[in-house]
Amino acid sequence: MTVTDAAGVAREVLVADSDWSPEHGPQDTRGNTYAQELVWNLFENYRTATRLLGRDTGHGETVDGLRRRLYLPEVSPTTGWLQEWMSPDNLGETTHRHLSPLVGLFPGDRIRPDDSTPREIVAGATALLTARGMNSYGWANAWRSLCWARLKDAEKAYQLLVNNLKPSTNGSNGTAMNLFDIYETNPGRGIFQIDANLGTPAAVVEMLVYSRPGHVELLPALPAAWAASGSVSGVGVRGGFVVDVAWKDGAVTRATLTSVGGRTTTVVAGGRSRQVTLRPGESVTLRSFR
Repeated sequence: MTVTDAAGVAREVLVADSDWSPEHGPQDTRGNTYAQELVWNLFENYRTATRLLGRDTGHGETVDGLRRRLYLPEVSPTTGWLQEWMSPDNLGETTHRHLSPLVGLFPGDRIRPDDSTPREIVAGATALLTARGMNSYGWANAWRSLCWARLKDAEKAYQLLVNNLKPSTNGSNGTAMNLFDIYETNPGRGIFQIDANLGTPAAVVEMLVYSRPGHVELLPALPAAWAASGSVSGVGVRGGFVVDVAWKDGAVTRATLTSVGGRTTTVVAGGRSRQVTLRPGESVTLRSFR
């Protein structure tokens, strides 16, 4: 498919086929951000697996070539938001509780608030997340919290957790006395929503530990409410590790990293980094982050 970018340059790209959008109705969804990001993630994971395992590397390079041809979202010159569609115009419900166009921020990892992602893309993702708002419920709040944690905005991530923990009364949106998340389907009638009960703790963990293979960041989005002191243990780290973290006055005081198969990773805390190499089953405790 040939598309023309914001600079007026025409290029051939690979896009997902047309489909029906359950969120926004029966409109052409070719090249929508959600589908493109999922395919990009699949192709990237496949390429990485072929290289690490030393198998099917030729096909891995073919898949990588297709990955580079995908139409990835641009920032709309009209709104300043990351585009959800292959158009600078807003289509569908722009304040929808779903965050499908931000799947590349979370649970994906292509959009990062560091030098690996163009700043305008991060700014566009932030603007879109801001436009989606803070007034939602259930798993939509959890997803928002996870995205704000990825962007290292601790206070917004924390506020969305608090919003979810608001007590449910007479079946209203919120949290029941047994900590089940309640979704109000009709006035006075609420049902248990498991995705919120899984997503909210995930957001808590994401605020305390961010990881991708080869990289672990401790306390990336620690809110003021938790900063005085605390600890978390048994957090799974991508790349084959488990980490326990303790902190005081907003700074890491102790971090124990245990290999469950991983070999080497970089641990970052407070702007400082330490490279760690372990054999499976080994542990190391780090204290010099101040």
